[in-house]
Amino acid sequence: MRRGRLYLILIVLVVAALGCGRDESPPTAPEEDKVNVAPEIVAWLKGNAVPFATPIAGHGFDDLEPLRDIIGDARIVALGEATHGTRQFFLMKHRLLEFLVKEMGFTSFAIEATWPESNLVNDYIQTGDGDPAALLAGLYFWTWNTQEVLDMILWMRENGVSFHGFDMQYPRMAMENVEAYVAEVDPANAPVYELLFDNFRPWLDALGSYQNVPPATQNIIRDQLQQVYDMMDQRQATYEVRSSAKDFAYALQSARIVQQGERFYAAREPSYITRDTYMAENASWIIEQKGPGAKIVLWAHNYHVGVDPISSRTMGSHLRQQYQDDMVVLAFSFFKGSFNARDYDYWQGVGELKSHSVKLPPEDSYSYHFRGADMPRMILDLRGVDFDSTATDWIPGPRRFRSIGALYDDSNPGAYFYNARLPEEFDVIIYFENTTPSVLLPFPARTGAPVAADVNKRLYYEGIFGECR
Repeated sequence: MRRGRLYLILIVLVVAALGCGRDESPPTAPEEDKVNVAPEIVAWLKGNAVPFATPIAGHGFDDLEPLRDIIGDARIVALGEATHGTRQFFLMKHRLLEFLVKEMGFTSFAIEATWPESNLVNDYIQTGDGDPAALLAGLYFWTWNTQEVLDMILWMRENGVSFHGFDMQYPRMAMENVEAYVAEVDPANAPVYELLFDNFRPWLDALGSYQNVPPATQNIIRDQLQQVYDMMDQRQATYEVRSSAKDFAYALQSARIVQQGERFYAAREPSYITRDTYMAENASWIIEQKGPGAKIVLWAHNYHVGVDPISSRTMGSHLRQQYQDDMVVLAFSFFKGSFNARDYDYWQGVGELKSHSVKLPPEDSYSYHFRGADMPRMILDLRGVDFDSTATDWIPGPRRFRSIGALYDDSNPGAYFYNARLPEEFDVIIYFENTTPSVLLPFPARTGAPVAADVNKRLYYEGIFGECR
């Protein structure tokens, strides 16, 4: 690895100086949770993993200094998570964003959330207009409707960091954006656009049932949505004169989001493959809109940001092909603890949102081995490691790695591991020994998540549950 033992000792001293009083992590694992990891593996982890003092922003960066070398000249830092409901993951992402903005020149942030509604959050950050809590709830995802994310948005408002989303699961606002834009720049043709949207419009209230629409009808709708996009694209010069290049780009991307939403719910292939393809497309669009020197932080599940070494079907795989070493991928992992997720039962379907706890990981898992370092929190760079030793030959895998999405079945914890090859999927691991649930916020009645049961059930197939990650 690229850091000497003297440097590691200095980091340990910094951690000790900062103290554990600033961290909200639960107590370290009791004696019965100790693991039996080979001494040479323990020694290697202690010599190469970097401990950090706290996941909480606002406490300086001395213990995060090794990240400067780890990130290097990358323009894109992708932050994953092993669950969608872990407080320590969310706190640490805020702290990493703080470090990247203040120390490394990053200016933008994008999350696994709906593109149009996320732009409203960005409007608040840039202008102060609106209620940030209501706008956060308006993203529709309970996973982000937390105190941790709200605190981060308020911090972004103070520091001028732009906020974006790259998901496309709720295309209603995107359609409304197109219609409002055309009504302003081309009112004579506005009825034409509205007519082309009409066949898809009724399904915006029943997206989970759209897969049952006859293929011939879906093809007609798809052709009409393509006509909308093509008409706008062909009139770019005229529309830009009547508005601006930025406004046109926003409207055209809105038309694209509508297309993506239709294709996602048509389910012509497994929906998680379609979704990751479009999330990568949208993330790339956001990045390119920022210009060649822009630096951005991405937030999504480990599965989405990771590079799939077999099928290259993840968002991270698509982005890696496009941006190569300009992107660094950080996965988040934990040994034990609790998190928020919706109950899931194979026969009963999706249940209530509540806190869940996991049992200790199996001995053939990565997190079991990470526990051998006896560090409550650590950063491990997997790049440049020589795997030809008994201290490191376990790292390439395959080895079990925990992956929990928006749903969890307490009766089947083994389903939430998959056989991973971490160095092929991720560049860096952020590890916590113990975790607690994120702090959920209420959904205001006017912005509550409009997710019907049939849509919720689709989450099982999106690749964020069980072995599909």
